[in-house]
Amino acid sequence: MARLRAPSLTGQTIGKWSVGESFTHPTRGERMYFCVCECGTKKEVKHTHLSSGKTQSCGCSWTKHGMSRSKEYRVWDSMVRRCHSLSHHAFKDYGARGITVCDKWKKFEGFIEDMGFQPDGLSIERINNDLGYSKENCKWATVTEQARNRRATKLDEDKVVQIKILLENGVSQNKIASQFSVSRSNVGHIAQGTTWR
Repeated sequence: MARLRAPSLTGQTIGKWSVGESFTHPTRGERMYFCVCECGTKKEVKHTHLSSGKTQSCGCSWTKHGMSRSKEYRVWDSMVRRCHSLSHHAFKDYGARGITVCDKWKKFEGFIEDMGFQPDGLSIERINNDLGYSKENCKWATVTEQARNRRATKLDEDKVVQIKILLENGVSQNKIASQFSVSRSNVGHIAQGTTWR
């Protein structure tokens, strides 16, 4: 049975790499790509190293800001990869939905200038879950705030009936919102008999 060829990465941005045309290594037979790092360095990179996320740059690695091992850098790196790298495990929930990183934040320096240092116990959150990452749409938020804003649960008629029953039984709107992973305002709309969509 013929072995399936992995999809081409040409044209993608993976980490700091702009991925160019592919070719087969003349002696090893491996699939390679001509890549350009954001710092300007050109390099031939293995398909497997790009698709797995093993390589994110030429190694120039941002010594100019001295924060490549910081928690802020890890937040930024993960944000960029889940929005722009098809190989990232969360790409389907971010990049595939059209969630992008604004041009300024494609560089770590732009991100840290706008967001500052990450406060203890907080993580980055998009205020509007249908929009991308930018200064206007992001904040440092608690786990509770993020849970209220996540899009994991979509309300349907059955869930609305369940929520109405809980409301009739005196369960608080905050507790219901937490249980169904929806916003407090959605539960409030159901309680008032107005739209919940």
